[in-house]
Amino acid sequence: MKTSHLPLLLVALGVSTLAAAQPDTRFDVQLFRPSAGPQDLVVVTQSRPLSHATVAAGPYFSYSLNPLTLIPEGGDLEKISLVGNRLQLDVMAMVGLFDWGEVGVDMPLILAQGGQNLEVIGTEGSVESFVLGDLRLTGKVAIPGLRRPAEGEGFGAALTLNVSFPTGAQDAFAGEGEMTWAPGLVLDYRFGNGILLALNGGFWKRPDRVFGGVQLGDMMPFGVGAEVPILRGSGVMALGMVNGAVGLKKAPGQERQVPAELLIGLRWYSSTGLTFTFGGGAGCGCSLASPTLSFFTSIIWIPAKTREWEALERFKEPPEPPPPPAPLVDPDGDSVIGVGDRCPDVPGPVENAGCPDLDRDGDSVVDRLDKCPDEPANSRGRDGCPLARRDGNKIVILEQVNFATDQDVILSESFIILEDVARVMNENPEVDRIIVEGHTDARASDAYNLELSRRRAASVMRFLVESGVAAERLCSQGFGRSRPLSNNETKEGMALNRRVEFTIQPPSEGPRPPCPEDPSADKKGKRGRPKAPVSSPKAGSPAPTP
Repeated sequence: MKTSHLPLLLVALGVSTLAAAQPDTRFDVQLFRPSAGPQDLVVVTQSRPLSHATVAAGPYFSYSLNPLTLIPEGGDLEKISLVGNRLQLDVMAMVGLFDWGEVGVDMPLILAQGGQNLEVIGTEGSVESFVLGDLRLTGKVAIPGLRRPAEGEGFGAALTLNVSFPTGAQDAFAGEGEMTWAPGLVLDYRFGNGILLALNGGFWKRPDRVFGGVQLGDMMPFGVGAEVPILRGSGVMALGMVNGAVGLKKAPGQERQVPAELLIGLRWYSSTGLTFTFGGGAGCGCSLASPTLSFFTSIIWIPAKTREWEALERFKEPPEPPPPPAPLVDPDGDSVIGVGDRCPDVPGPVENAGCPDLDRDGDSVVDRLDKCPDEPANSRGRDGCPLARRDGNKIVILEQVNFATDQDVILSESFIILEDVARVMNENPEVDRIIVEGHTDARASDAYNLELSRRRAASVMRFLVESGVAAERLCSQGFGRSRPLSNNETKEGMALNRRVEFTIQPPSEGPRPPCPEDPSADKKGKRGRPKAPVSSPKAGSPAPTP
């Protein structure tokens, strides 16, 4: 005999062969084993024990459809419902001990059950209708450090132990015929919004037996459940559970027994001390003890005004919302509020974090926008910087000096830049001398560019002399294309390379030395004379540098 994966239990056997060969080794087919804890998730327990000395008691009614049905091999005969339906009452009670543990008792009573003739398993007539089940004792102990109050949130954990005594009618599939026991572990987590997730696991010691060719014995029970508040203030909750067990023993070639049920329900924690729960579900059809459908309802009572009642009432109260933030004040009236105002007692613009704008150089450009905050810009300057300023060993200009194409003639648009260079020279008499350097891009020949850069540097020097700078404080020098700043492959790069620079010579202790020799001088050292006369590029050469 073997099981199948259809919604109902499928046992492949010949009816007459089974009746002759199999002994009467019956077992308890009831998978539904509820808990009396008012906050336990019906068949999945949660970690919190009852409050100390609090009693919880009440009935659980459950109805199972087809908990044990056989289907003969070949399909010539109809299925045989050995236990076609069962109505069971679990009378339960529980007491809390020191807020750390609880003990309880469950007395199952089969109120009614029915099925077809049991001759297929060697007995005439149907299953007995009104019988007792196995008496079950339960216990739970919270794990230190993981004991959570009813209204609390966070992780919780507990150890459990169930012991069943052989008081049930084994012939009626209502008992195991001997004592069984099941230690277990509970892990759960309660969220701040009241949602509870619980996980159960353990070991179930059962007697070894064979029923219809299926090996039965020890199992590993499991359960996963959730409680979700629907109307928390009114105590209305939704429940969901998966409950089952994995068989640890099986005959060769036999599929493993995994009885399991999916259950959903609703619960109401009333303020009278009564907890009402009802719901239903279906079995997976993968074991001898998975019903097709099942329904349950219960009424669990705890005395009003007890510590457990008070705990449940606190749980029903939604958590208090956080206090509203303190009103933000703006003592300086600058519309920058709170920690964003770095100067809370002095008004300032939002752009400066509520602090007043400063202008250290007094050029009417505030420091946060001034690119030269320590040097005032004149009327010709830009972004708080003058057109020319001293920076280290250089006089830096904001714009390049522009010349007529292929000439050393300075364009008028650059006059104001050079006038600012003259101003810097005259305002800094400690600057002993500057070298006016001419540079070009890489177009045209080396000789052509060298001569052009020399002539342009000399033109700039003459302009500075005419602007009031002493001639002895100036030198000019051309470098052609020998000192590029950027790549000459792009227009932007060539524009950077065509430039005039002003380099400050360090002061000398004795008499001022002569100007450095111009690289364009010939081997005899004559300044301004190239090695060969150059007036224009040769035919076919690149265009001259502008």
